[in-house]
Amino acid sequence: MRYALSLILPGLGHLYAGFYTRAMLFLASLVIHGGILGLAVARGQLVWMAHGVPARILKGYLFSSLVLVAFLGLTWVLALWDLYRLGKRPEQIGQSYWSLVGRRFRKDPKGLVGVGIIFMILYLALFSPFFAPFDPIKMDLINVRAPPSPKHPLGTDHFGRDILSRVIYGSRTALGIGVMATLLNMLLGGILGLLGGFYRGPTDAVVMRFLEILNSIPFLLFALLAMSIFGSSIPILILVLGIFGLQPARIIRSEVLSVREEDYILAAKALGVSTWRLIFRHVFPNAIASLLVTTTMSIGVNIVTVAGLSFLGFGVKPPTPDWGNMLGDAQEFFRTAWWMAVFPGLSIVVTVFGFNILGDSLRDVMDPRLK
Repeated sequence: MRYALSLILPGLGHLYAGFYTRAMLFLASLVIHGGILGLAVARGQLVWMAHGVPARILKGYLFSSLVLVAFLGLTWVLALWDLYRLGKRPEQIGQSYWSLVGRRFRKDPKGLVGVGIIFMILYLALFSPFFAPFDPIKMDLINVRAPPSPKHPLGTDHFGRDILSRVIYGSRTALGIGVMATLLNMLLGGILGLLGGFYRGPTDAVVMRFLEILNSIPFLLFALLAMSIFGSSIPILILVLGIFGLQPARIIRSEVLSVREEDYILAAKALGVSTWRLIFRHVFPNAIASLLVTTTMSIGVNIVTVAGLSFLGFGVKPPTPDWGNMLGDAQEFFRTAWWMAVFPGLSIVVTVFGFNILGDSLRDVMDPRLK
């Protein structure tokens, strides 16, 4: 019966089975995605409803439409899978580490606030065409530097472009570059830290000397050199940030150095477990908690870095909406059009604040000494 109810509406099966908190989560997810779908349908912006729009705009509709359909389908799949998992779960005596982390996190207000902010920015980025009232790069020279009004809630810039639309689309650039660069940090830094900490000796010395040399180079000089050679583009910017910010390597290395001497690691070696299985099955999972905290905070740092480079003219190139570019354009109009600088600046502050308090919360709930 509960599976049939979940097929009708995700969350109904959980209500029937008595899992009220989970039911509210699935129903809330359905309401949010259903509301976005209703907005897109009302404005005729789903890709199969849009006609006569430029190819540039149509690509944005296609991406957002596919993501929305995927999220709606995923809500049904996760609801059914969760009901199945709850029905098959045996009685447990005690809780796992991650269950304790989840319970502690749900009781931490700053972590919940951080997640809320990040999800808000994430949804603005994923569904920018549905939320933005205007084309972010279309100029209107009649309404140049217009103050906030009902038509333009955040005003317009020196080319008459809608600030609200540019702020919404700018979230795509900020999150896209920040997240991709941080994932590259995790991948490269994680591998270097694992190899250096596990093998030690010459391997560790080479890894640490490489990191020290990299850290001795001023970032701005490194970024300018790379962009002057390879050109200024978003992929190059991601690559520069990904290579330069390898701080996860030191964190993973320190965790691996302590974990590799544990008795269960020595027992696995005695049983003949292969080196790579030992690293990725037994050592790495015990270092992932610290990596998650560092990664969460690194996203905020990379967002600020991208905005700074764009402000200086070395980051994302116009007319692509970007918060740093918007601040750079606003500096000569701050006295007469304060809204051009205030709203993109607030966007950077709120986004980075969300990632920082989430990282701070994860550090608290994942620290065994605070249990």
